[in-house]
Amino acid sequence: MQRTRLVLLLLCLTACLLTACAGKKVPTRDGTLPSWMQTPQDLRAFPQDLAVYARAAGSDRRLLDAETQDAMNGAFDRIFFGPWDMTKTSIRRREVAVFFRKARGFRTAGSRWSQPEWDALAQNARLAAFPSRATQAITLRATDLRELPTHEPRFSEPTPDQRANPFDYFQYSLLAPGTPLLIAHTTADGRWHYVECPIAGGWVDAADVAPVDADFKRLWRGGRHAALVRDKVALPGGPDAPAASGGLAGIGTVLPLAQVRPDGGCDVLVPYRGPSGMADSAEVPLAAGVAEPMPMPLTPGNVARVGNVMMGQPYGWGGMLGERDCSALTRDLFTPFGIWLPRNSVAQARRGVVVPLEGLSAQEKEARVLSDGVPFLSLVGMRGHIMLYVGAWKGRPAIFHNVWGVRVVEDGNDNARCVIGRAVVTSLTPGSELKNLYLPVTFVDRIRTLTTPAGPRP
Repeated sequence: MQRTRLVLLLLCLTACLLTACAGKKVPTRDGTLPSWMQTPQDLRAFPQDLAVYARAAGSDRRLLDAETQDAMNGAFDRIFFGPWDMTKTSIRRREVAVFFRKARGFRTAGSRWSQPEWDALAQNARLAAFPSRATQAITLRATDLRELPTHEPRFSEPTPDQRANPFDYFQYSLLAPGTPLLIAHTTADGRWHYVECPIAGGWVDAADVAPVDADFKRLWRGGRHAALVRDKVALPGGPDAPAASGGLAGIGTVLPLAQVRPDGGCDVLVPYRGPSGMADSAEVPLAAGVAEPMPMPLTPGNVARVGNVMMGQPYGWGGMLGERDCSALTRDLFTPFGIWLPRNSVAQARRGVVVPLEGLSAQEKEARVLSDGVPFLSLVGMRGHIMLYVGAWKGRPAIFHNVWGVRVVEDGNDNARCVIGRAVVTSLTPGSELKNLYLPVTFVDRIRTLTTPAGPRP
């Protein structure tokens, strides 16, 4: 059965290649294009450069006035540092325990998770004692937020190549260095903490976090902050640690701003584990263009500049393999501008002024996006996916999103995919030219909302 499924998948991908990829191929950011990744027509028809759309929208035009943006940045800070205001977790034991009940899915080598392996994770989690503590802490480096306390993945099918199926369903999110936490519980072996963070609750590797004291919190919360506007930024692990021992950080990372230098660079504070085991801070210089004081003025040009760093980057569910999915792209993209977005696409589509689009025809939806959408600010949402509207291209809405693929039918399998697998600009109907499109249905048929952040929410 598994062999048959793999054969069907290969046939599907071959069909997609033949129907979607005639003409120029648009590679990923690193210049490669794996055989299972495709180039639908939209990627050739729509410029894959956000600066093109920013110029049409007015590159330097402010999308929010400074007063509104400052208020939103204040709301961002309150949410971001919220775990440090907590004295106990808001998550109940049963909400954590439910995931440990029944083994499901596949591990890296293609073997199924067994119930004894699942039960061993539950025993190590010592759930009867949850919650066992309430310790305010911080991430020292980028770290995964997990459904269960393990680095092993859970795939829905055997997965020889994780990049060809980047859906580890244990993966909730990738937390940036400097993310405030509340540690609610620790496993029996001491290697995992269950935490609440600004976006969700889950398990993190204990080696990647450290407790904070009152002085540290005061230093990190007071004053201004800077946000990274580049990816793969090497951060030190402490004043005496080797360079880059703190790992790599990217867009979405928020750090205290020590000063803006005359050369345009920033000095920021970076967390590390001090000799006592508590978190301490090191002042680190960053080159011009790596970080910007928050909130960065919200203009189409500035959003395009940050977004173009992400253009072409591979898809990764919940930050799997250090990549982004659709909601991580929009959340990280708006962070330098002090605009808070929740973790998942459903919650993001509800945050702001919402224009419902359900019940409209495809033509009416496109017309409504063009008339009511604000380029580089409005989000277009459908069940399970979120996209940034960046303006019109040849009379049609253009959207920037990190998307896995378009649903197609192949040999009776109506849940196959023509894989895009990267951050791209498309129309609201990517893949509409495919002869084996499902039903046929495109994104525009499933779009439900047009959402524009308008101000801080309580």
